[in-house]
Amino acid sequence: MDLYALLGVRRAASAAEIQRAYKRLARSLHPDLNPGDAVAAEQYGAVSRAFGVLGNPDRRARYDSGEPVVVADPVPQVGFEGFDFSVARGGGEVSFGEIFATPRAERAMARGEDLEQAAHVSFEESMRGAERSLEVVRFESCPACGGIGEVELDPQPCRRCRGTGSLRARRGHLVFSRACPDCAGRGRVTRRGCGDCAGEGRSLHTERLHVRIPPGVRPGERLRIPGGGNAGRLGGPPGDFVLVLEVGSHPLFRREGDDLHCVVPLSMFEAAGGAHVDVPTPDGGPVVIEVPAGTQAGQRFRLRKRGAPRPEGGRGDLFVEVRIEIPTVVDDRGRALLRELALLHPQDPRRALGGKG
Repeated sequence: MDLYALLGVRRAASAAEIQRAYKRLARSLHPDLNPGDAVAAEQYGAVSRAFGVLGNPDRRARYDSGEPVVVADPVPQVGFEGFDFSVARGGGEVSFGEIFATPRAERAMARGEDLEQAAHVSFEESMRGAERSLEVVRFESCPACGGIGEVELDPQPCRRCRGTGSLRARRGHLVFSRACPDCAGRGRVTRRGCGDCAGEGRSLHTERLHVRIPPGVRPGERLRIPGGGNAGRLGGPPGDFVLVLEVGSHPLFRREGDDLHCVVPLSMFEAAGGAHVDVPTPDGGPVVIEVPAGTQAGQRFRLRKRGAPRPEGGRGDLFVEVRIEIPTVVDDRGRALLRELALLHPQDPRRALGGKG
């Protein structure tokens, strides 16, 4: 399970973003706020263990490198200082923390977080396109409440204020009172927070996401799938899923933008006298090029529209650089022929240096 996806953050998220995401989830899933809810307790343990890794810079670095990380320290807890979870509700009295808690009705919907995952494609796949089936852990709209965080009830006395319509809390000699937000001061409710998603309007699911990778993708390119990220809170719009592509290298071709470069060896006789040479292409089939007589080492030939496909259409070019290979002559007959050739075609390749040939 991807720990970043579990917390609903990007892999490049800062330490502060990871901490905020963990606190948000832990506060909604805390066992003290969801007594007897086994699903919430399990989810709380999962996000706490994820934060135990990603919240520690050393553990996070080891996890990012692919090393298994075991959290030996106690599972981190979200601070609820000043909150009294063992409250007596008789007469509408609640905890001091609950008197100032954000009412469910006042919680605004929010867009879901983007999710990010890396995928490796070979050089050949980057040329012709590919498909990937990825396992994604993400928040989906809660089926129990339809994503709104609440479910319908028959009218009944408000459990939060015991039907009084108001909440009171004591701190020392002070008494705080406010209208009950769950029933808007009426003492009766027709809705309650969804127990399946802890009122978030979304719950964790694992699914397989099929992604089509178009031809011509570049190294580091980010494919964005709108709506493929986490579902929004309380009915908010979903985030996006971003696939970051790592493209493998090729033993022959080197890519620069949408152009490809390769080196083709020639014998000294082909370079001197000219030849027709087969040049491989990224499509697999060779192309015959004419090498004129007198071709020099390092000379380049341009094959138009034989490079990498462009996402917007068309292709780059293929540049072929010549490398001349000199044969090793070890017999007397071969040396004699080379001396004869040198006499027939005398030249001074170092004359530009000002010395003698």
